[in-house]
Amino acid sequence: MLSPTDCSVTDTLSGYVTDIPYERGFKPMLAPAWLDFAALLGGVTPPRPQPAFRWCDLGCGQGVTAAILAALHPAGLFHGIDAMPSHIEHARGLASDLGADNVRFDAVDFAAAGGLGLPPFDYIVTHGVYTWVAPSVRRQLLAFIDDHLRPGGLVYISYNALPGWTGDLPFQYLARALAETGAGDSGNRFAAASRLIQHLADADVAALAGSYMVRELHDNAGNYPRGYLVHEFLHTGWQPLYVTELRDDLAAFGLRPVASALPMENFDTWILTARQRELLAPIGDPDRRELLRDFCIDQRFRCDVFTRDAAPLDAEEQQSRLLNAGLALARAPSAITYRATTPAGELDYDNPTARAIVTRLAAGARCLAEFEASDGTPRDRIAAALALCAAGDLRPVETNRVTVGPINQALRRRLGGPAEVPLVALPCGTALEPEPASLLGMSGSDAGWRELLALHGV
Repeated sequence: MLSPTDCSVTDTLSGYVTDIPYERGFKPMLAPAWLDFAALLGGVTPPRPQPAFRWCDLGCGQGVTAAILAALHPAGLFHGIDAMPSHIEHARGLASDLGADNVRFDAVDFAAAGGLGLPPFDYIVTHGVYTWVAPSVRRQLLAFIDDHLRPGGLVYISYNALPGWTGDLPFQYLARALAETGAGDSGNRFAAASRLIQHLADADVAALAGSYMVRELHDNAGNYPRGYLVHEFLHTGWQPLYVTELRDDLAAFGLRPVASALPMENFDTWILTARQRELLAPIGDPDRRELLRDFCIDQRFRCDVFTRDAAPLDAEEQQSRLLNAGLALARAPSAITYRATTPAGELDYDNPTARAIVTRLAAGARCLAEFEASDGTPRDRIAAALALCAAGDLRPVETNRVTVGPINQALRRRLGGPAEVPLVALPCGTALEPEPASLLGMSGSDAGWRELLALHGV
């Protein structure tokens, strides 16, 4: 076993730094209900055979998302794959604590994962990994998807995108080069490299003037844990991609884009100015148009959903399915302002239908089809709900409820310890991530948090 002082940035797996684990976190957009909702926005049939389904996370990290979702979806079968044994050790321990016996974790790389004899999956997700690994590893990841995605299944791939990362290319290259020497583990080496880079920026080095991360680490360093910084910047395979490059990679395996998992990014009027929409209107090729769209918003991180052989939906069926999709409050009603800042400006969705939706959902997760005619037309309800989802006030969830008391008790026992996972599981198949102080009752401003949990019956 290596001690921290024995580790170096050369402790890697195909150039992937392994001496420090990645951060523990829950990604709600990886939940089946959320992915189904993205499929509906993209006009294709979601894959899930109710109530059972199969879900796989490639590069699952410490397994928080997989373990939580497995505990909240007892009829589903979940799988997590990660090449770092320390990640898988934590994932297995968390799943055991949560009583999630429907999830399996394997400490293997993507090439070896293909030989595990796993079944076809309805959902395959990989969050942030694709642009952190070497091209050869990307090919192994795509080969696994090619072999294990069932017809009509969904693939979620999030990745560092260009042109938004352009200003940080010199920062990343310099940070990795400087971290190749020095004392301590990769976290210490990155910290030393970052300090020197900051001094260079302060000395008006032109190549660093456009770096977002230089500014962030100067002004908001406390927002960036060392596990994130190491895994974001020190892998030799790190390479942001233009959307057309990613789509070309996936098209070679018959995968086509469906939608963004971020609801706001599916609608031009919310992210493009009127002049930008006018300029893009003549562009007929969807991939080239998406590339230009990314330039308009200086896209930095994409969360894309793809499919192979999913059946298209006509407009009537799409509307019907959207009306029957589960939705739940992600904020307390008192915290919803009915306004949001978007790349195109201010989004104002303060209207009677939006307020009616929030009032109805204060009684628990529901679908729009259950609302009263006085709450607005079906089309108005969908439009208002999409605005609420885009702003983060609502999220797609399951329409059934599961028991979460034991899950939350297990999570609470971890609070304050080295492996805490500050989450609260909700009966509708998702989890919320407040500040740990709120979970421990130490926050003086957690009235809205208590209100939200009470509405969910937690």
